Amino acid sequence: MKLSGNKIQIEFTPLRVSGSLNVTGGSLVQFYDGLNYTPNREGVPSSPILLSHTVDAFNTDSNSQVDIALTTTFYEDNVVISGSTAGYELLGNSVKVMKNVPAGTSIVIKAVSKFIDTRNNKIYEREDIVTLRTIIKTEAQFHLDLSQSGVVYFDGYRNPNVTTTVTATLKKGKDIVPNLTGIALKWLNSAGLDAVENELYADSVSIDQKTLTVDKTYIDNELITCEAWKDGVLIATNNVTFIRKFNSFRTDIRIPELPLLPGVTSMNCSIAVTDMLGNIDVDAAFLVTWIVSEGGVDHAVATGASARIPVNLFKMSGANLQIYPDLKRREAFAALTTEDPEELLTDDLDNVLTVETFGA
Repeated sequence: MKLSGNKIQIEFTPLRVSGSLNVTGGSLVQFYDGLNYTPNREGVPSSPILLSHTVDAFNTDSNSQVDIALTTTFYEDNVVISGSTAGYELLGNSVKVMKNVPAGTSIVIKAVSKFIDTRNNKIYEREDIVTLRTIIKTEAQFHLDLSQSGVVYFDGYRNPNVTTTVTATLKKGKDIVPNLTGIALKWLNSAGLDAVENELYADSVSIDQKTLTVDKTYIDNELITCEAWKDGVLIATNNVTFIRKFNSFRTDIRIPELPLLPGVTSMNCSIAVTDMLGNIDVDAAFLVTWIVSEGGVDHAVATGASARIPVNLFKMSGANLQIYPDLKRREAFAALTTEDPEELLTDDLDNVLTVETFGA
């Protein structure tokens, strides 16, 4: 008798997805002096900008980056941008902006990218936004100087999990504005939301609003924006992107007891790692697991850059006996979330639960 069967399937861990809507070729902010836009995105000559939606997917089951094919839709103030929309040119997961934003107003550009997880045909969707603004220029303009701005790389191997600060200095023309009464400084994440309220990496803002304390423990690639507002009008903006950087490295494995001599009861196993800057603190930068392979079956026997491993942990008569270290790169900590709907997990004191992530 043929009975009904059970479907055999694999339950995959959901992909870890991140993304950002990046601008090249100019600024998100324009200025208007009553006659001209600076920079001018339309006409001849013109300086259009390109907004590109970057989406990354990471497979935690295999500790590897996933190649994905994006289908991206762009919106202006929640209205779909099509090939016939004036002032825009669609270029795959990018859109060229060839229009000026009317003086004193703003436009929200949203990118929604979808891709399919080929392991199980699950559809993922990532949404990011930026805001285009035009500031009326009638006199010396306000601008913000940040103590760290542009793209700032920090070494992923040498104690990256520390705090740093970003301090904003508001100027009008060449002069520092000493009194910020009536002026609000806002620190925002890549989605334009309050960074302290919405991001683990943003610890606190000083009482005078000028300094943001950033914990790089939770940063892989993050855009942080500072905006200055006066009487409900944006008067200046600047940003910094912190990126965790990993250099290529070399390894030196040392097991002086090999080949084993009769009577030897343990092996002193160690691994040294160096990059272009010199020696790396292996245990600080990597999770090291020593593996013994017996006949193609692997067993974890010790952890750490240096380990004393007793010989009696494995059978000397085993076929194809090998020992090697498995290195997993320590990366940014991430918040623990539920799967559907995605919500942050917290403890009894409402602290967000986090977990360290690892790369190959």
